[in-house]
Amino acid sequence: MIRLWHGVIAVLAAFALIGQTILTVDRDRSLVNLFSYFTVESNLLVVVAAALVAAQPDRGGTAFGILRLGSLVAITITGIVYATILAGNGAFTGIEWWYDKIFHYVVPVLSVIGFALFRPRTRLDRSALWFLVWPLAWLAYTLVRAGVSDPSYAVTSDRRAPVPYDFLDVDRHGGWAVAIASLVVLLLALGLAWGYLRLSRHGISA
Repeated sequence: MIRLWHGVIAVLAAFALIGQTILTVDRDRSLVNLFSYFTVESNLLVVVAAALVAAQPDRGGTAFGILRLGSLVAITITGIVYATILAGNGAFTGIEWWYDKIFHYVVPVLSVIGFALFRPRTRLDRSALWFLVWPLAWLAYTLVRAGVSDPSYAVTSDRRAPVPYDFLDVDRHGGWAVAIASLVVLLLALGLAWGYLRLSRHGISA
């Protein structure tokens, strides 16, 4: 069951990523912007991690632990932040509506359920916390790029910004507000990481 579950996750996430990439090229949008979204990068991590679990459910090792915890925390944050803050900001139609739902709802929910319920579950240790290097690097890249190259993202259906998410817009909200928002998300990431670490050792098997 674990192979099938994670295989489905990998296929769904890959389907949405490939489809959204094709749409981006077809509509002459920025591929750099697309792959600068935390959501897209999170789904990329999930594709790799889920495919590896599907191929070898008892896979271990430090590198895989970092990937596994990073993908779980990132995709959980993607789902939480989208559902509570960002949902409704974009106006999606047609197949892009389905890609949006796969990215933000289907893959996050299936990923959490897959880790919580199915054994063998990746046993994680504190070395897996090295995954935090990636979201911190992503945040630095996002803010520096906004100031240096002035990219343009559609943060709502009628407003654009130099960052992919409105709560990171320093020009609009100020540096302190962005710092506080980033700290809140970081604390959420640490809380989720702690929860997944404990679950990997003491969770109830299905």
